[in-house]
Parts: sequence; C-alpha cells; structure tokens
Amino acid sequence: MERLRNSPYVSVCLVGINIVIFLLCTFTGELLYNIGRLSPADFWGGQEYYRVITAMFLHADINHLVNNMLLLFGIGAMLEKELGHLRFCLLFFISGIGGQAASLIYKIGAGEWLVGSIGASGAVFGLVGVLLTIVLFTGMRMSNVTPARVLFVIAFTIYSGVGTAGIDNAAHIGGCVIGFLAGTLLCLVERIRGNEKYMHHS
Repeated sequence: MERLRNSPYVSVCLVGINIVIFLLCTFTGELLYNIGRLSPADFWGGQEYYRVITAMFLHADINHLVNNMLLLFGIGAMLEKELGHLRFCLLFFISGIGGQAASLIYKIGAGEWLVGSIGASGAVFGLVGVLLTIVLFTGMRMSNVTPARVLFVIAFTIYSGVGTAGIDNAAHIGGCVIGFLAGTLLCLVERIRGNEKYMHHS
C-alpha cells in the first residue's frame, strides 16, 4: 500500500491517455482534431466548452507528443510524490484550463477566431509554475532543483517558442502563471492548516 501511495500513477495515467489518444488520431485522421481542438469560434460561437479539456489531450505529431510527455512525466513524478495524487491531478487540470483560457483571450484579441490549439504544454508549464512555488515557499527539498534553474527553464522555453511558428506561447505563459498562483494558494492553505511539510525552513 505504501509503495502504491508513493508511485506516480496519476502521471503515468495522464501520459498513457495522451499516447492512446495520439494513436487513435493516427487511425481516424482529422476526426478527433475536428471535435477536440480549441478555437474561439468553437468555444464561444459553437458553445463547445468541453474543448478546454479535450484540446489538452491532442498533439500535432510525434515530436510534439514526446516533448510534452517527457516533461509531464519528469516533473509530474516529482510533484506527485510531494503533493499527493489528488492535489497533483487538480493542479494539472487547473493549469491546463488556465493555459487554454489565456490562449483563447490572446486569439480573440488578435482576431484569430478560427485558429485552433492543441497540446498539454499549458498544463505542463503550469506544473513548472507549481514546482517554482515549492522551491520558493516551502520546506520541501528536491535534489538539483533550485529557483534559478526552474526560472531558467521557464525563460528559455518561452524564448525558444517566440521565434517558432505554431507555438502557443499564450498557453505556455498562462498555464505557468495559473500554476504558480494555484501552487501559492495551496501552500498558504496548508500553512494555515499547520501542515509542517509546507512550512519554509531556513
């Protein structure tokens, strides 16, 4: 039982779901993309609000999938062990939805009503934001994880995406900000509850 409690099975399940859906996409062509990608026209015009979730589990190609899944499992395995399975899962979806909302707002402002977005990167960036809150505001210690290194990863990835076509930086930035805010709120709540794990030790 203890072994199961410490296993990152939520991270494994999320990665597995993404892989299965990508394999289904290879056999169904544009079907799942057409009903799952997120655009302002579909979300507001079509009132298909479910797309903020479905778009998180669609990927354009194998490179897109592999990059996101490696980050998801690598960061997820660390966070899930520290935060617990339920908190980790909630933060993943909160971050992902936050990233999708930022993407929608940007597209509406830019007049890109028909441009669709897919990918788990908003949620993954949110987990990076959560990771930053942990190393800044709690007494949890992860080997080789420092605020400077986390900030470098965030800055480098966003910088790399700025000059690359097809990268939804609004989702990246939005997910990261929402993840950081949600992680900070979690730390504050747990401190109020007197959870020693979330106390900062100098």
